[in-house]
Amino acid sequence: MVRRSRQLTLNTAKCVACSLMLLLSSQVAASTSLAQPQSMLMPHALMPNAFIASALAAPYSMVATASPKLELNGRQFQFAPAQSSMASAGHSPNSRAAASPLHVPSRPPGIASSWLVELKAHYPNLLLHYLAPLIAIAFVMQRVYRQASTLSRTRLEQAIDERTQALQLENLRLQEMSHRDPLTGLKNRRFVEEMIAQDLNRVDRCYDGLLLRNEQAPSKADLLALIIDIDHFKPINDTYGHLAGDRVLSQVGQQLTTLFRNYDYVVRWGGEEFLVVARFVDRQEINQLAEKVRHAIESMEIELDAKRTIKITASVGAAPYPFSTAQADMISWEQVVHLADMALYQAKTSSRNTWFSYMGSDQLPIPDDPQLDHTEIHRIAKVSSKPLSRQSLDLRRASL
Repeated sequence: MVRRSRQLTLNTAKCVACSLMLLLSSQVAASTSLAQPQSMLMPHALMPNAFIASALAAPYSMVATASPKLELNGRQFQFAPAQSSMASAGHSPNSRAAASPLHVPSRPPGIASSWLVELKAHYPNLLLHYLAPLIAIAFVMQRVYRQASTLSRTRLEQAIDERTQALQLENLRLQEMSHRDPLTGLKNRRFVEEMIAQDLNRVDRCYDGLLLRNEQAPSKADLLALIIDIDHFKPINDTYGHLAGDRVLSQVGQQLTTLFRNYDYVVRWGGEEFLVVARFVDRQEINQLAEKVRHAIESMEIELDAKRTIKITASVGAAPYPFSTAQADMISWEQVVHLADMALYQAKTSSRNTWFSYMGSDQLPIPDDPQLDHTEIHRIAKVSSKPLSRQSLDLRRASL
């Protein structure tokens, strides 16, 4: 922008310089075309009939300081010299014809011509000398105005673009803040609700018409929902304080981000619960991922401060989307999350520090209006779990 402004300023200076040179050259040409500068009398027809004293007439009888030689029918003529008074010019006050300012040698005295007609007939060249520079200056000023308008419009557009970019960045920052949990730095529930629709559409396209084409289920086309809940989180808050509880949540969130890929969703679901959405993986990996999460949290040492560390465990509930490959459209994503929460509840009520998973089976048809509760889940889903080992139970009790 600075370079453009300098270029426009340089072009404007060049145009003004050219105009001044043109005006100067025309003035020089006009001056050289003048022959013997003489005074010009005002036409007598414009004067009053009464005699004007020479002392008063002299200052007002001069309207020009020079008159050019002009030609009329090939013969030169010129204006009569200005006199200080009409009497000194040899004319009587009552002689109107003799006071004509144009004196043509071939024209008999006493015959007056129109002063305006003579001026129009014999001054076109002189007018052009002054008109051409004015036209040139007008063109230059028009060009300068256009360049200034262009520069102003360019600066305005640039300011608008910069403001628009700033607003877009601010909107992105606000959107990022609305999608992120301030304590753990993880995504929040709102983020999943807004972003999951795109992933669901992609999965649905993979399974559409699967039975009609008589093909096998696609590989790595599923979404796996895992809900993780920290065991005995309330006693940690009651024993060590809420600041210690916040440290536990933050460190568990960091651990979960290291277990999954960058494009998987690791979300703080609420309270001491976390939701992980493993995107576009094989549904048969659900139990391995659940055990991976359980074992990683069990192996953690939570630093409460410089002197104290504790051990924790977690329970995991998991379910895939689509829930059944044979009936991919029977269970919605919201129902899959509800099934994962049901599996988590079963893990919490059994022994904790374990995982449960629910997955549809081709041998278990899903009714049109399935009842998703603990009494009916075994009729539509295959249930898998890992019981709590004695060693893990002893470690948990020792940490508390």
